Amino acid sequence: MRQDLFKLHRKSVLLLLCCAGALQTAHAAYPEKPVRWIVPGAAGGAADAVARIVATAVSARWGQPIIVENRPGATGTIANDATAKAVPDGYTLGEATMSTYVMANHVLPRVPYKPKEDFTNIAKLCTSPYLLGVTQSLPVNSVSELVARAKARPNELNYGSSGSGSALHVVTELFRSSAGIKLTHVSYKSVPASEMDLIGGQIQMMIGNFATMATHVQSGKIRPLATTGPKRSPLLPNVPTMAEAGMPAAEVTTWIGVMGPAKLPPAIAAKIHEEFSAAVKDPKVIKQLADIGCDADPTSMEAFDRLVKSENEKWGAVVKKNNITAD
Repeated sequence: MRQDLFKLHRKSVLLLLCCAGALQTAHAAYPEKPVRWIVPGAAGGAADAVARIVATAVSARWGQPIIVENRPGATGTIANDATAKAVPDGYTLGEATMSTYVMANHVLPRVPYKPKEDFTNIAKLCTSPYLLGVTQSLPVNSVSELVARAKARPNELNYGSSGSGSALHVVTELFRSSAGIKLTHVSYKSVPASEMDLIGGQIQMMIGNFATMATHVQSGKIRPLATTGPKRSPLLPNVPTMAEAGMPAAEVTTWIGVMGPAKLPPAIAAKIHEEFSAAVKDPKVIKQLADIGCDADPTSMEAFDRLVKSENEKWGAVVKKNNITAD
């Protein structure tokens, strides 16, 4: 009897070892086919540009293509939901942005997934500031002059965003509340639409995406007052930071990372983290990102996980304080 039990136990152990070995081999071989990377923005946008730069670099390292799949809409929840519901095998990843992966959780009454439970935070890739600019017809040349004008004429200054509850809306509300001023929000359906009205003078100010706003600054179409990052941008070295302009509370750095569905095998998550982090350390990729106003900023998986949690706390408080809701 004892001998039979011993044989049965031995077979069970051998079976478990075989299964573990097979799983380890499968993880080591990953990826064996194309990987889908779901991006919560339209082709041509900042999130899309970053994804295509990084996907090209990682594809070359892996020898397998990474297919960028654009799924814009619903403040990023369409893309996030697709990632959350994907098979956790590493062949479907999602792009995490501060706007769609964090702010959406707080500006929307509900999301079709559980933000704290349905994802694996894998890697932080890069950061970027925003840029505060004004229309050329507005007679202000600094943040202090803008704040003084807004205090003297409450609600007279209109600012644009890419929609109620968008990152541009939330970030500008942080600036407004930090400065103690009253502004009028004008919601647009897209970033380009709001930028065109800023150039045309239909709105007077805007905190916008750095890459596209910097282009308008360089062409003389808008006047820059400050960037929101912790340091000046080499693309606009004469533009002060918010802290230098006397508004340290309005310092904001947006970021982009990569995440996957929950229950992603740790070995696969670690390999994705390793390869994506290595890609954004490549000098060629660093320059490509810098050319669109982004700083490569890889961190550990643990640090990225902490960032996502702390950002949810920060922006949840800002949204609640300013009663911000999405369109």
